Amino acid sequence: MKNKSSSRKPRLNKKQRAWVNSFLSSHSNARVRTIYELDGDRIVQIEWWENTNPVILDPKTYIQGIISYNMWVKLRKSGDPRKTAEFSYRITPPEKRSASWHLTGQLSLELPQCYEVPQPNNPVIIKPKRRNTKTKKLKKFLQYTLPLSETSVQIHTTNIENWEK
Repeated sequence: MKNKSSSRKPRLNKKQRAWVNSFLSSHSNARVRTIYELDGDRIVQIEWWENTNPVILDPKTYIQGIISYNMWVKLRKSGDPRKTAEFSYRITPPEKRSASWHLTGQLSLELPQCYEVPQPNNPVIIKPKRRNTKTKKLKKFLQYTLPLSETSVQIHTTNIENWEK
């Protein structure tokens, strides 16, 4: 008989689900691909896509490309990302498309200028915490003296007298 807990798919808790939902709402065409567990944290794979700016050639045709994104983010139990997400993207070259409606827009830009697609940035970046060592207070070292026996006190006082002479 199989243990039910070992075959169960990992699920997100409320805080992790809230972070994922806020990310999905801020990126159109986004969806959760997979969820798996590693060391008590959840790793969520999210993918989304967006169209590049269209270039209007004439009232019925335009040129447009697609950018596909893929991201793996490791979420803590508190719902915050543990580290910077692994992020990748793929830019599909622009292709000519026809529209069933009448297109309007600026036709005077040069085509190479319109095809320029900015480099996509990672949406989840965690900056490492700075640890400032200069502000730490240095501990003072105290030297304690132990009580001496009678003979060692006499030797100590004679040594001090000899140093002073």
